[in-house]
Order: sequence, then structure tokens, then C-alpha cells
Amino acid sequence: MTSGPASTDPACTELPSAARGGPVSHAFSRVARLHRIAAGKMLKGAGIYPGQEFLMMYLWDTGAVRQSEVIKAIGLDPSTVTKMLQRLEQAGHVSRCPDPDDRRAVLVDAT
Repeated sequence: MTSGPASTDPACTELPSAARGGPVSHAFSRVARLHRIAAGKMLKGAGIYPGQEFLMMYLWDTGAVRQSEVIKAIGLDPSTVTKMLQRLEQAGHVSRCPDPDDRRAVLVDAT
């Protein structure tokens, strides 16, 4: 067991008796759950909600891109992506501006 904030969390230290020596699939689901908890805590410290990190990684890789391309790339509902972008913009993680080539489109970029 590692030291740090996750090791003091009962979800990280108390295994149910069925999990002790249980099947590998349970171990994988347990690791995934612990990773999700630890990642969520780290993201929260950076002002990012779980799920938004994929959007940010996409923007870091692509640079400024149309919002419609972000929606296609991450495969979420347009209203969900719009809400994510609004939150990220309010937190100062992204900027949005009109596309100079098409004023109807919006360019999104990581700040």
C-alpha cells in the first residue's frame, strides 16, 4: 500500500473478504476505482472536473480548433461539451472566440 491521501481513504484500504484472494477481474475493477478516486482528487486540485481532462488533452494536442470538431473528437453530446467548455472557460483553462474564417463557428483553445 502506498502512502498519501489515497491510503487513508477507507475505499483504498478496506478490502471486502470476497476480494481478498478473489478473481483478477475484481482486482482490475478495484484498481480502476482507486485510480478514478485518485485522479478525481488531483483534477479537483487543478480546477478540472473528471471527464474534462480528455477535452483538455485533445486541445493541447490540436491547438485552436472549432467547437464542432471538439464535439466530434470526444464523442459526447453537444450540450455536454458546451457545458464543459463554459466551466473550463470560467476557470481560465480555455478561451473561445469567433473563427476568423467562419464567424458562425467558435474556436476553442487551451490557455
